[in-house]
Amino acid sequence: MSFQSPWLLLGLLAIPLLVGFYLTSQQRRRAYAVRFTNLALLNQVMGKGPGFRRHLPAILFIAGVAGLLFSMARPQASIRVPKGQTSVMLAVDVSGSMAATDVQPTRIEAAIAAGRTLIDKLPSNAQVGLVIFNAQAEVVTPLTTDKGSVKDALGTLRPGGGTAIGSAIQVAVAQLASITDPNNPKSQNYAMVVLLTDGTSNTGVDPAAAAGEAAKTKIPVQTVGIGQRNQTTMVQGRVVDGVDEQTLQQISTSTGGHYYYAADEAQLSKIYSDLGSRIGWVTTKLDLTVPLLAFGTIILVAGGLFSLRWFRLLP
Repeated sequence: MSFQSPWLLLGLLAIPLLVGFYLTSQQRRRAYAVRFTNLALLNQVMGKGPGFRRHLPAILFIAGVAGLLFSMARPQASIRVPKGQTSVMLAVDVSGSMAATDVQPTRIEAAIAAGRTLIDKLPSNAQVGLVIFNAQAEVVTPLTTDKGSVKDALGTLRPGGGTAIGSAIQVAVAQLASITDPNNPKSQNYAMVVLLTDGTSNTGVDPAAAAGEAAKTKIPVQTVGIGQRNQTTMVQGRVVDGVDEQTLQQISTSTGGHYYYAADEAQLSKIYSDLGSRIGWVTTKLDLTVPLLAFGTIILVAGGLFSLRWFRLLP
């Protein structure tokens, strides 16, 4: 929460003074009452007191004043709301090296779990699709608002084959091309590719060329590299290449995205969780001045009415 006029919060210093004044007045009232020497007679004369309800008007009055003073500082709450129509294509490497176990339980299993985490964080109205790639790229799930179907499709992935990063970008961008309007920067349609790989592109379209086409359509490509650095990784007795971080950085930079690196499942999950929490959301300010002003006024009026009614100032 923030305040447009925070210095007016100094007015809240009056609240402890009001509380102290009320407590002092109650102590004086008791001191005056015990001046009667015959307490039994005092009880007969006064009868049963109002108990706690005698203090309720004062409590409501102080709470109402606090609400009014708080509203004068013009408080604002920061809330996240979906920004237009968001569409995300997940591009997941399913090459043979994704069976490596340097990222537990395996790279592909970590990628599946992270993808599901991202999907869960997206706005409810967001569309999401899935592209997989090894020696070639294919659309497994076209853009849909049925996020459950995409999460189910992730669970069917099996590693095997080469790595065609450029082809994956090309196929994913083609799915999003009809969503965005590169000539309208104020469009409410927002599209993005999130690409994960553990290796080096060794077949298919040149990654730089595919990134250039994505840049023309104003579709950012977030790239995620996975796997242990500076470590020999073997799959079925064969040494596999490490992630080509330089190429992934170039792809993300040229398209307006970012490059992320994950050495283990926890890092990968956090990256995807953070992406899902940002994609398609915008933070806006909600002015709370009027609600707090109304709250303070209602509490003050309620305290006044209780006081008049209970102490027989109203018929």
